[in-house]
Amino acid sequence: MTGGDPFRVHAMEVGPLAVNCYLLEHVASRKAAVIDPGDDGPSILSRIGDLGLSVAKILLTHGHFDHVGAVALLREKTGADIYLHEADVARMKTARRQGLMFGLWVPDPPPPDVHVADGDSVPFAEGEFRVAHTPGHTPGCVSYIINKMAFVGDLIFAGSIGRTDLPGGDYDALIAAVKEKIFVLPDDTVLFPGHGPATTVGEEKRSNPFFTGGW
Repeated sequence: MTGGDPFRVHAMEVGPLAVNCYLLEHVASRKAAVIDPGDDGPSILSRIGDLGLSVAKILLTHGHFDHVGAVALLREKTGADIYLHEADVARMKTARRQGLMFGLWVPDPPPPDVHVADGDSVPFAEGEFRVAHTPGHTPGCVSYIINKMAFVGDLIFAGSIGRTDLPGGDYDALIAAVKEKIFVLPDDTVLFPGHGPATTVGEEKRSNPFFTGGW
């Protein structure tokens, strides 16, 4: 659990590909935004119940199966709206087929209720997420930025970057997205990636081997 008032972050590692699912809690209202519910829907719901939270939004950084596997169950049980960039809608529709390629069963999620785009604001409790379109891992990858926190999906990891060798990947676009949308944030902005530990903008600017040659 990290973060300070008015928000608190609860992280869960879900599914066989160890995806980070985040519950962003607004402390005063006990409302929550669920970011990338990739799998283990019953466990996510149990954690939400244990924390006494009410889910207000389901935010998706992109449409890969390992990030959307529990969306159908979360939507059914909470009724929360689903947010995704339009360029990844078709990809999310193939979640079941993507999973089968890895020998995994993934229920197809319902379509998003809201298509987010670069520069959009998504109201949440007494604050709002700013949406940054950060393609490269997939064409519709986005990062959700709020109160010196950025939920970046598979754009950048602690000491690494997301894969760009999958369909729709683009290495140059990913590098540009990190430099133009993430590295312009304050150095103490915490980055919450789709896999692995949290890091900061400053740490990645200093030590990430994909950028230490100059950014």
